[in-house]
Amino acid sequence: MEYVEFNNNPKGKKTTDCVLRAISFAIGKDYVETYRDMVEFSIKKGIFISDNKFSKTYLKSKNIETQKMPRRNDNTRYTVREFADEIAENGKTYILSIAHHLTVIKDKKLYDIWNCGHKSVGNYWILNSNDTKNITPKKENKKKKRVVLY
Repeated sequence: MEYVEFNNNPKGKKTTDCVLRAISFAIGKDYVETYRDMVEFSIKKGIFISDNKFSKTYLKSKNIETQKMPRRNDNTRYTVREFADEIAENGKTYILSIAHHLTVIKDKKLYDIWNCGHKSVGNYWILNSNDTKNITPKKENKKKKRVVLY
């Protein structure tokens, strides 16, 4: 597995925004637009963005279903690195849930602000290239400013 240090936070901050970073990157949408959409969804559903249920509920609303934790035949869990090497497929993007964190595998590469390849994978989501076509965060209604020339 190749690790790519990646931070799509527009201010370059390394903060507790992993849910937003992972989802916006995976669905191929702007960080700020995705954030606005998530906040609106959070208000509508009454689930805070950092709540464990939020990611599952938000992604389900975008028709991206949760996949159960992958396990080997002997019931042992996969690490992120093993998932990337043995399960992930090129051309697909995966959002992986690990302990208190979401991360992304895209084309068998790990994209995150830190290398969490040694962590165990929990539930996950698969995005095919056509999954992102129907995911469009709501755009903010901006009133045009009236310019007066003298």
